Amino acid sequence: MHRVDTVGNSPGVRWELADGIESLPGWRKGVRQKKTETHRKIVEGSRKACRERFAEWIGKLAGRSPEEDRKTRHKNVGGCRIGGTGGCTATALVFGRLTRPGWAVEPPVPKCSGD
Repeated sequence: MHRVDTVGNSPGVRWELADGIESLPGWRKGVRQKKTETHRKIVEGSRKACRERFAEWIGKLAGRSPEEDRKTRHKNVGGCRIGGTGGCTATALVFGRLTRPGWAVEPPVPKCSGD
């Protein structure tokens, strides 16, 4: 901190900063800059954590990991290649699960070119 000297006699005492008054604005600027940097770190950290929590939540909501999605995709394509009694059985099953009775137009079932 700054050292303060008293100058003059008792009734007319005035205070002088030993380091000079010009050092105070720089000191205040440094404090403000540090507070701003700290605030940015806190806000940015919380935003990053929020993004990570959201991504994790979405993954749990979907109920599948990326690896499971890949396996399902490969299984569906494999079912299409092998073919069954009606062609693309695995893909038809997947689309069948996605259709809802309330839809006006049913999504098309892809056809295999391997038959």
